Amino acid sequence: MTHPKLRIIQDDAILANFDTNMARHVAHTEKAVRDDMDAILFPELSLTGYNVQDAAQDIALHISDSAFDPLRELSRDITIICGGIELSDDYGVYNSALFFEDGHAKSAHRKIYLPTYGMFEELRYFSAGQRIEALTSRRLGRIGVAVCEDFWHMSVPYLLAHQGAKIMIALMSSPLRLTPGKGEPAIVRQWQTIMDTYALLFSTYAISVNRVGNEDSFTFWGRSTVTGPDGTRISSAPLFSKAEADTTLDLQRVKQARLHSSHFLDEDLRLFASELQELVRR
Repeated sequence: MTHPKLRIIQDDAILANFDTNMARHVAHTEKAVRDDMDAILFPELSLTGYNVQDAAQDIALHISDSAFDPLRELSRDITIICGGIELSDDYGVYNSALFFEDGHAKSAHRKIYLPTYGMFEELRYFSAGQRIEALTSRRLGRIGVAVCEDFWHMSVPYLLAHQGAKIMIALMSSPLRLTPGKGEPAIVRQWQTIMDTYALLFSTYAISVNRVGNEDSFTFWGRSTVTGPDGTRISSAPLFSKAEADTTLDLQRVKQARLHSSHFLDEDLRLFASELQELVRR
């Protein structure tokens, strides 16, 4: 499929209330199916809320759990990517991106970089993921999915792009951080710069899906974006407001960007791997 139609759901979540959040996911997804969308994307931890703390162990679910059946069934008609708390086979608890397609479910990515600075304390409640792996979607092609803080580390999008991802997706629950100055908050500008830069450097689509709403002292700002493979912003959702943002991607633009400028294709992976091994040995 060369022109997939995506819907970004920039929404709030009810903290630690899986059933209500699942009902919202089902309603949004059923509407997207009626609107002939190919895929629907939700933010980080969209099924549980962000600041779950010690409740994470109690509400973690294995990807095969029947609680996910409504999304599994809907995925026969639309690809669904959302955020949840995943229980692994060995009972690790992960902040995960979940992928539903053609009646099947899988863990698309387990968040690797769990922030513990400032207001964050994720490493107290979650295990860190150990894999960076692109996946193939029947409707979207080769995609790379990661979770929020992971995109502050160049290695994650770098490896996803070189594994063939032509669409990179960051599921986010990014809160405001108070910084001096007026106008648009600094964290908003920083994230937009990150996504635009990755799109340009890797000649891919780069999509951020951020939530809105409030939890305790956290205020989530939204402004989900889609950037094309030439680094040009295609769409931006509003700040602080719930929104449905629809975009039709043209995967031929990835081809055009790479033919126009081959900087991504010219990357010397063997040299990089060799130098990286040397750094690790020091």
